Amino acid sequence: MSRFTTYAIREISSSFLLLIILLSSILWLGQGLRHIELLTSDNVSFTSYLSYILLLLPKILLLTIPICLFLSVLININRLRNDSELIILWSAGKSEFESLLTPILFFSLLIYFFTTILSVYVTPLSLNEIRHKIIDIRSSGIHSSILKEKKFISPADTLTIFIQERNGNEINGLLIHDIKNSESPQTYIAENGEFIDEDNRKILRLYNGNIQIFESNESKISEIEFETYDLNLTPYNKKESSHIYSDELFTSQIISNLDGKKTNEFNKYEKEQYAELHSRFANPLYIFSFALIPLVMLKFSKKPGDNLLIPIAAVSIIAFIFQIIQITISNLLIDKSGLVFITYILPTVFLSMSIILIYLDSLKIK
Repeated sequence: MSRFTTYAIREISSSFLLLIILLSSILWLGQGLRHIELLTSDNVSFTSYLSYILLLLPKILLLTIPICLFLSVLININRLRNDSELIILWSAGKSEFESLLTPILFFSLLIYFFTTILSVYVTPLSLNEIRHKIIDIRSSGIHSSILKEKKFISPADTLTIFIQERNGNEINGLLIHDIKNSESPQTYIAENGEFIDEDNRKILRLYNGNIQIFESNESKISEIEFETYDLNLTPYNKKESSHIYSDELFTSQIISNLDGKKTNEFNKYEKEQYAELHSRFANPLYIFSFALIPLVMLKFSKKPGDNLLIPIAAVSIIAFIFQIIQITISNLLIDKSGLVFITYILPTVFLSMSIILIYLDSLKIK
């Protein structure tokens, strides 16, 4: 490996790492703020919340890696051009395309293997773990931490709770309105109360109060006084769907689910799995196209004084079109399972187009 190849790989990789950290951090922060309600309303500790949003990183990386690779190559080609290093290569009798092609392809190959592992193994694992965390969080029941002093809080659709003061699990001044039974809604009023976990049940123990029951059939209110009353909160727990989406399934699970089945016999869920499976293997192939497209810029701008606006705009539009087509084909495959071959042909076609554009002058017949 020549000195220039090593130098170019080092420069591209450093730019790539900087871009991937910046762009992924921005998206990750946005996703973290989007799920902040887990801290504020779902009784999740900060440690659990942090582990939850960390699991979002693999999915974010799959989105940012192609963009950052394209930008890192584009930035470094532009820098080599402005520093006249490409002119030095040309003066030394070396083709700037061939000199840059080797480091770009080598670095792209490394990124391809990393992206494939991320797509096939790591991302499904993280999304599967997120799904199970959500199921656990949503189904964990009502907790005192969601209650706010002097505010009406509805932890469930059929329950409204008002508290005057709270100190940990101990509560003073409670008003609870329960409409679980629409024919006889109940209102609980108590001086004190506390949350208790007993036999895997969440109980709100009320002290010194009364229960007002409205009998809608007889249009009257019955009142029952009590010194101690246990209100079982288990029936008010949210029932989170346990359905696992296709992108949350392990690759081995999808292969096992589809084994021995014909594409024309797939149900909707199996079609989604089929599209997801092939997308995991096909999408990393686009890495090479995104890495080589910036080289096309050299066809229009080699010297430091040349106008950069049009070449950069041209290669950016090409990259954007590639990205849109990639997303469109992945979505189209859900309804058109017979088009699976296109998911593998298109990356090859895009790569061939990039190479043809790079070597267009050499292919001209004199």
